[in-house]
Amino acid sequence: MTNRGARTVVVTGGTGALGRRVVDAFVENGDRVVVPWIVEAEAKAMPKHELIELIRADVSEPDGAEASVQAAGMVDVLVNGVGGFGGGTPVHETEIALWDRLYRINVRTAVCMSAAAATRMTSGGGGVIVNVASQASVDCPAGIAAYSASKAAIVVLTRSLQAELGDAGVRVNAVMPTTIDTPANREAMPDADFSTWTAPEEIARVIVWLASEAGRTVRGGLIPV
Repeated sequence: MTNRGARTVVVTGGTGALGRRVVDAFVENGDRVVVPWIVEAEAKAMPKHELIELIRADVSEPDGAEASVQAAGMVDVLVNGVGGFGGGTPVHETEIALWDRLYRINVRTAVCMSAAAATRMTSGGGGVIVNVASQASVDCPAGIAAYSASKAAIVVLTRSLQAELGDAGVRVNAVMPTTIDTPANREAMPDADFSTWTAPEEIARVIVWLASEAGRTVRGGLIPV
């Protein structure tokens, strides 16, 4: 993939199943990648590479997001990839704690990181933000309303950020995966047809493309993967 030169990319959730593949794809592209983390075991499992910089930070808090951006310096690309899943019960049987947990993991992280990165991007002549939403935010399957609603918030965030930052040279898009083929999902849904799921590597390639010069005309997009 042709790049405009080495960039600095921040990937939240970069120690997870999808995030690891996103980090790998940007490193393969020659980009420096900063990865905030909170789970020590996941951080220790990350490959050692001169282009990967790990920083311990809780990006669901403004201070943690700001620390991540400061560690990066100039942020050319932000991938809001940290996220979580929960469900299995109808709305009237779902504990409110699950709504709170998924909002914190899926929404607060993206809001805090986008806010921290926006100032640097707008003052630096632009940048790219790619959010990880979900097709569930559109399809709204039964039993996972808390998850679907949190990802629907990412759709709104994506469109709002594009409207607010577009004139400053920032382009914002979201990928909309269906079920991602990860060990955790296979364990949670052992009877599913794994052949219909999407490999993390495939999603990572789309994210890197959206962040590339080739994807420069896609703005405010919600890209099914």
